[in-house]
Amino acid sequence: MTSLLFFLGTGAFVADSPVPPNTSQQIALKRPVDLPPLPHRMGEGPLTLVDGWELESDNSDFGGFSALHAMGGGRLLALSDAAILAGFTMRDGAIAHDSFVAPLPVRKGERSTKYDQDSESLAHDPVTGRFWVGFEQRHRIRRYSPGFARAEATGRPAAMADWPKNGGAEAILRRADGSFVVFAESHRVEPGVTAGLIFAGDPAEPGTKSRSFAYRPPEGYRITDITALPDGRLLALHRRFSFVSGVSAKIGVIKAQAVFPGAMVTPRVIATLEPPLPVDNMEGIAVEREGGKTIVWIISDDNFLIVQRSLLLKFEFSEVRASPRP
Repeated sequence: MTSLLFFLGTGAFVADSPVPPNTSQQIALKRPVDLPPLPHRMGEGPLTLVDGWELESDNSDFGGFSALHAMGGGRLLALSDAAILAGFTMRDGAIAHDSFVAPLPVRKGERSTKYDQDSESLAHDPVTGRFWVGFEQRHRIRRYSPGFARAEATGRPAAMADWPKNGGAEAILRRADGSFVVFAESHRVEPGVTAGLIFAGDPAEPGTKSRSFAYRPPEGYRITDITALPDGRLLALHRRFSFVSGVSAKIGVIKAQAVFPGAMVTPRVIATLEPPLPVDNMEGIAVEREGGKTIVWIISDDNFLIVQRSLLLKFEFSEVRASPRP
């Protein structure tokens, strides 16, 4: 009888215990049912949709991607708005190779809460290998050592102090000259215009000063990420949600010299993603070179909801220029 009670008691204890999180490191790919025949030219602009997938993983922390970075050779890093980093290499259409899902290092005194870990943007220095992450809620920019081994420094720029808690550093870019450009998601400076900051130095170093510019996204849209083309121009990703028309995204080009202190920056829209094309809450954009071609990657934030998807779309960027007259 004692043995029976022991096993019954053990069973009751296990049943009442919390289910441990799934720590699977595998990321699977599947084709979206709404993927059009490929390649699919995006209107008259320079983008052609060449492939697309839905990303899936059993890992409990997988999803919610708000930023994307291309390391080269098909290696992608996707950062969620819960400070979770997912890495994988795209080499075929069935498996994401060399994948991992892991949290960013947490600084002393912080907790794994939305208030402390609402990461929204990602930048990288290919020379030093360091990364920078922009956080909302508690507005700050943090620098990480190569491989995200540790957090090195954290800046809390005074110019970001009054930004909306859920509308902070949505996009961040490290330029070739070592300066940084930061775009606010929803801090308005006038109707339809949001704030931007330029840091001549490292924004993760306390006391680094910034100068402001203004950004006019496409009407009804908010910027969600920024990246650079090989020639220095910028590609900006924007999203919109409407209960009437649903979700859509717009991709715009910005001249490199257009972003300077005091400027009013307006992107030139080159493509719109909307149904029946595969589209969700598009939040991350990255660029890399592949066999002489310029490739643009876009990823979506599923908000950790089963009714949304973690989409990864692959585009080729190619501008056909007219031949000069003899």
